[in-house]
Amino acid sequence: MSEPTTNALPIVLIHGLWMTARSWDRWVEHYRAKGHEVFVPTYPGFEIEVEALRENPEVIAEASVPATLDHLSEVVESLDRPPIIMGHSFGGTSPGLPPEMWTP
Repeated sequence: MSEPTTNALPIVLIHGLWMTARSWDRWVEHYRAKGHEVFVPTYPGFEIEVEALRENPEVIAEASVPATLDHLSEVVESLDRPPIIMGHSFGGTSPGLPPEMWTP
């Protein structure tokens, strides 16, 4: 990870179930304009566009909570400092992330 260019904490935005990272697009713009580095990890397999998910719903059906939480934990742990974590729906309750990750 590169050196931060601002004192603003990084922000990790976690989308809810049956959604994609695109649900955060406007918030990404908002927080970046305020000087935050923003990360919007998608669930494993959800890296494709919404239209492709509609064509291949098996990706969603085969998603698992443990794999998703492991992936999100890896993203957060890879940052050079504790982030602000915001989530929607399941993304806001991600119980597998240790409490110390939820407070900067």
